[in-house]
Amino acid sequence: MINRSARAGGVFLGAALLAGCTAGPDPVVTPAPPPPPAACMLDLPTFAATTGLTWTPDASTASDTRCVYDPTTHSIPADGPAFVTVDVAAMPGTDPAAELATVAELCAAGSRAEVTTGDGGFVCRFQGGSVFAAMARRGQVVTLAASAVPPGTTAAQLVVAFDQQLTALG
Repeated sequence: MINRSARAGGVFLGAALLAGCTAGPDPVVTPAPPPPPAACMLDLPTFAATTGLTWTPDASTASDTRCVYDPTTHSIPADGPAFVTVDVAAMPGTDPAAELATVAELCAAGSRAEVTTGDGGFVCRFQGGSVFAAMARRGQVVTLAASAVPPGTTAAQLVVAFDQQLTALG
């Protein structure tokens, strides 16, 4: 009887050891990456397809109110780098049209094209042919501005790209 009991104990011990060996390691749980800052809202694949450049947000300066995008497929021109900024600010008043009219004072005369998105918006040229856009949405004014037209694209491509981005954000 003792022999049978020892054998049964050995079987149970062996089964327990095998079960422990076949369970495998605990799965490694990888945390989801943090969401990007709120101002880094451009649809980069669409923006790249329209401008012909690859754009990368500057993570070191990105925040919920400002995001700078650098084109990564060009060399820096002698007169300085070209980049695009997105700024998000609370709308100071309650009239989106009035807020947009104030912001549009930056536009070169006759260059403003309306964008029907959100509470309204526009794309225009400013500062020597560069491109600027703004929209009102959910109590905020969102602006997109190119510091210059980067080599590898044109102002017209930036106008189309800004229009697409505002429409998607609306």
